[in-house]
Amino acid sequence: MTFSIRTVLLIALAVMLLGVGYGELRYRNGWYAHADYINALAANKRAKAEKAIQPVEQKAAQASEESKVIYRTITRDVVKYVQDPNRTVCQFDDDAVQLRQRAIDAANSISGFDAAPVQGK
Repeated sequence: MTFSIRTVLLIALAVMLLGVGYGELRYRNGWYAHADYINALAANKRAKAEKAIQPVEQKAAQASEESKVIYRTITRDVVKYVQDPNRTVCQFDDDAVQLRQRAIDAANSISGFDAAPVQGK
C-alpha cells in the first residue's frame, strides 16, 4: 500500500487540525470554568458586603426619618424669618441667631452619619 505525498500531507493536516481543535476546546473549557469560579467568588463577596452594610443602611434610614422632622420645623421658622419685611437689614436679632444654632444642633445630633460636626459660635 503506497501513499502519495499529497495523501500523507492531507492526513497530517487533518490530524493537526483535530489536535488544535481539541486543544482549543480544552483551553476554552478551562477558561470558562475559571470564569465561573471567579464569578462565584464575587457573588459570595457581594452577599457578605450586603449583609454587613444592611444594619448601617437601616440606621441611616432611621436617622434620615428623624432629621426630616427636625428640618421641617427649622424650615418653617426660616420661611417666617425670610418673609419678614426687615430681612434685608444685616443685623441678626436673637431669633435669627437662635434659628442658626438650632440648625447646627440638629445637624450635629443626627446619628448614623460619618460627617464631622458643624462648628457653631
